[in-house]
Amino acid sequence: MIPLSWDEIYFAQKWAFWLVALVAVSPLVFRLVDQVRKTQSGTRDFVSQAMHDRLLRDGTQKARFQPWANGLMWASALLLALALTRPQWGLLEQTVQQKGLDIVIAVDLSSSMRATDIAPSRIENARRELAFLVEELKGNRIGLVGFAGSAFLFCPLTLDTDAVELFLDEMTIEAVPVPGTALGEAVKVGLETFKMGDQSKVAGSKVILLLTDGEDHESAPLEMAEQAAREDVVIDTIGIGTPEGALVPNPYGGFVKEKGEPVRSKLDGTTLKKMAEVTGGMFLRVDSSSDGLDSYLERLKKRQTRNFGSKTEVLRHERFGLFLLAAAALFFLGLVFEEIDKRR
Repeated sequence: MIPLSWDEIYFAQKWAFWLVALVAVSPLVFRLVDQVRKTQSGTRDFVSQAMHDRLLRDGTQKARFQPWANGLMWASALLLALALTRPQWGLLEQTVQQKGLDIVIAVDLSSSMRATDIAPSRIENARRELAFLVEELKGNRIGLVGFAGSAFLFCPLTLDTDAVELFLDEMTIEAVPVPGTALGEAVKVGLETFKMGDQSKVAGSKVILLLTDGEDHESAPLEMAEQAAREDVVIDTIGIGTPEGALVPNPYGGFVKEKGEPVRSKLDGTTLKKMAEVTGGMFLRVDSSSDGLDSYLERLKKRQTRNFGSKTEVLRHERFGLFLLAAAALFFLGLVFEEIDKRR
């Protein structure tokens, strides 16, 4: 229980040392304040030196244990402040059961995601919301699929959310050169991704999160949704954009044109709703008036999880309890000394 050297001790909350320092110097501060108060009070102008010394001697004799009580109270406060630093030493092995969802996030990387009906653009909003979502989904296995006219696996299912975030940074519109928006292909690659890992029999524990503006170009999305339902895979669809839509910027200047006319991209929520309904999933819309993916995250956490197995974690042993116990003992002893003086 006692550390062999100072090198073994780790303090998890180093900011609390400011409080430790404040408690440590408090007796000196109180003494200085008391000296100033006595100097300014002018007591000796009203009481003779002999009477002053006699009163002081009598008070000291009646409160013999008060200095001890004060010292114990100060030591108790110091130990309490030290406990707030969360001192740790020694190692503790802990076996943790890992439970969670298998989630494949399919991100639309088609050129229509450049539309600015949601500032600064649909794709930038999607990346920001997904970065938040991935961070909140630690403990779940996450994979990434990017799609436009075809779909590609960017990251297989993994518990390493740091790796997922790195791959998410690489998911740009230029990353998938095939034009179009193939929702069916995205679902197909998502289903294949699940087959690469462990086969779970827990219904609803496998989720494809499809984040897109919903403009499908003949890739049989509803048929693929029905196949996902047969394989116990839930498809949640997030529509990003507005029904009114916006013109699609051309990265080389101006706007994307088709037959000489600027292309206006609008959110197609109908297909996305049907895909979600077929699999028992959710459809949500992200625009400037929504709360992002907060509501989706709350509902996702209620889904049925599956067991990923167990892992052994090596943790530092928390020792702040020893300091709390010692602080409580000294505080109680200080109260006892004060009570003794009161009864004399």
